[in-house]
Amino acid sequence: MPFDLLIYFGAIVSGAWSLARPQMGIYYLILVFPLQTLRYDTWAFPFGSQLIDLVLLGVVTGMFLGRRAPLFSEMPMKWLLVWLAACWYWSLWYGSLLWGLPWPITISDTRFSDWKCIAEMIVLSFVAFAVIKTKKQIEIVLVLMCVSAFYVAFDFFQVMSVRDLSHYSYTLRYSGLMGYAGANGLAAFAASFGLLLVGLYNPRLPRPLKIMLPVVLAACLYAVLFSFSRGAYLAFAAGALFVGLAKRSIVATLLIASILAVCMAIPGVADRVSGTYTQQETSTEGALDTSSQSRLVVWQDAIDLIKTHLLLGTGFDSYRYMHRVGSLEDTHNYYLKVCLEQGATGLLLFIVVLGEMIRRGYILFRSSSDRFLSSLGLGFAACMVGAAVANIFGDRWTYQQIASYWWILLAVTGRAQLLGTEAAEEAHEDAPGLEPAAAV
Repeated sequence: MPFDLLIYFGAIVSGAWSLARPQMGIYYLILVFPLQTLRYDTWAFPFGSQLIDLVLLGVVTGMFLGRRAPLFSEMPMKWLLVWLAACWYWSLWYGSLLWGLPWPITISDTRFSDWKCIAEMIVLSFVAFAVIKTKKQIEIVLVLMCVSAFYVAFDFFQVMSVRDLSHYSYTLRYSGLMGYAGANGLAAFAASFGLLLVGLYNPRLPRPLKIMLPVVLAACLYAVLFSFSRGAYLAFAAGALFVGLAKRSIVATLLIASILAVCMAIPGVADRVSGTYTQQETSTEGALDTSSQSRLVVWQDAIDLIKTHLLLGTGFDSYRYMHRVGSLEDTHNYYLKVCLEQGATGLLLFIVVLGEMIRRGYILFRSSSDRFLSSLGLGFAACMVGAAVANIFGDRWTYQQIASYWWILLAVTGRAQLLGTEAAEEAHEDAPGLEPAAAV
């Protein structure tokens, strides 16, 4: 069966199955989220462009049909996430009124569509928390993530392995299955997922993950290295060193640092890194390459605009319509983009959400007595450290093919924390009580 038909009929089957077992829809979405270009092929079929929405609708319906208790009462960060979606939607309207842009009420509006992508991932996190309830289901989630991530990296390897990678050239870059997220988006995905695997590793992993982890990690590292994304290099380095420091192991930290140093010495990679700052032909002084220079120009323009719209910004996803720096429509720094478009208040909210996601993972790592769940917490924290660094170099937050896993991992990390608490309470209840002291 052609792959596009497999994805299409898989959506129909999993969406219908989700009415009885909503986990099945989540499993399907995990497999297809990163496969952006393959999902494009399904658009030729009826409702093909709405497959994600329809499967998610099936999951939500099945979740409510099978409800036996409150669904979200113990979900971490729930009000913070609702506030994030609401504030960014308000900013969407603010931008429309400020700049005379179309009202953000239809999916055909690009700005509304971009907000919907973020809102849908937040909904996905709520739903995943509600339907992924057991340790075995968490294991299945991670196995399916590994399958899809490996497929993305293997497709990248098939193309890049026949090219001359001994030196860097812009024409070498390949965005693979990530579609419009580009080569930098693929690199950010591979770096953050690779960091999840670095933190996740421990000798007591379930057997399927223990077998898959080294293979998938190697594939992700290959994609990071030969995506030639300097932002991804820094993101992976930051996250990997975080793992070493979190484990409080000097040996692990030095080993990780040594591996990263060796990777940076690979000829094509070294060429890319050293090319950031080159000597000018007409001078003995050095200069940034064209890509870096253009980023500095647009960053400075964003800073200048922030000064005049410091509190509320210019409105969600409004900078692209201003055409202030030639053909550039993005700030190439997501923190600057948020501050520019949603003001200092919006930036503060975003940083709080990002920091809380890292903190939740670290808390699970430090508090869980289960080695698998503890390592999941460390992996998620490292993944989000990498995501925080990657967003310095561009928007890696609004693309579902990149960020959807972060939101699902937030959900399963919260569920893992709850499972640990429930297990501790059961152990306490099963423990024999102390005999009351005899009266004197």
